[in-house]
Amino acid sequence: MNLTLYGVEIWATALLFARIGAMIMLLPGFGEPAVPARVRLGFALAMAIGVGPALANSVPEPAATAWGMGFQIGAEALIGVLLGAAARMLVAALATAGQIVGMEIGLSFAQTADPTMTQSGQLVSVFLGVLGVALIFATGLHHMFLRGVAGSYEVISLGAPPPVGDAAQLALEATAASFRVGFQIAIPLIVAGMIFRVGLGVLSRLIPQIQVFFVTLPLQIMGGLAVFALGLSTGMLIWLDSLERYATWLR
Repeated sequence: MNLTLYGVEIWATALLFARIGAMIMLLPGFGEPAVPARVRLGFALAMAIGVGPALANSVPEPAATAWGMGFQIGAEALIGVLLGAAARMLVAALATAGQIVGMEIGLSFAQTADPTMTQSGQLVSVFLGVLGVALIFATGLHHMFLRGVAGSYEVISLGAPPPVGDAAQLALEATAASFRVGFQIAIPLIVAGMIFRVGLGVLSRLIPQIQVFFVTLPLQIMGGLAVFALGLSTGMLIWLDSLERYATWLR
C-alpha cells in the first residue's frame, strides 16, 4: 500500500509522527506545559515529514487490518513516550532540589507563579525550573535533543516492538539519576544546614532563655541564600551534564 498526499508518504509519516510527537511532547524545553500542545504537535509533524526520506528504506509494511496498523502506530507512540519520559524524569531533579533547598532555607511554604507549568509552585523549585529551561536553549542542548529524536531510530529501529525489559531498566536508571542529581544540587545546603542546626543546638543549651531557632531565622534565610548562590553554578552544570549524556545516548 502506497498512499501519498502532496508527495508525502502517509503511512511512513504516521509511524514517524507517532514516536516523534510523543517525544516532543515530553522532551525538556520543547515539552514544557507553557508551550501550546498544537505548536508542539505541529513541530513534530514537520519534523516527521523532514526525516521521512532518510528513513524511507526502513519503514515496515502496514498490517493487513486496521487493528494491526493501529497497533504498529501505538507501539511507536509508546516507544516515544518511554524515551521522552526518561528525559522528563531528569528535569524533575530540579523540583527535587528545589524542595530540599526551600526546606533548608526556610522558604518551603513560599509560593509563586510558575511560567513553565502555568500554575503556582514552590519558590526555589520555580526558580530552578525557569533557569533550567533557559540553560537548555542557551547552551544549545535542544539541538542535541532534536538530533537524539532522529537518532532514536538507531537505538530502537522503526517498527520494532517496544522493549519492555529495557524500558523498565531505563525508567529505573532515569529515576535514580533524577534523585541523585537533585541531591547533588542541594547538598551544599544540606551540609550547611546541618552545621547551622548543630550550632543552634549548642547555643540553645548555653542560653536556654532565648528562642534561638526563631531569633536566627533571618540569618538562616540570608546564609542559606548565600550558600545556594555559591553552589548553584556547579549544581546546574551537573544537571546539564546528565541531560547531555542522555541526549548523546539517543544520538
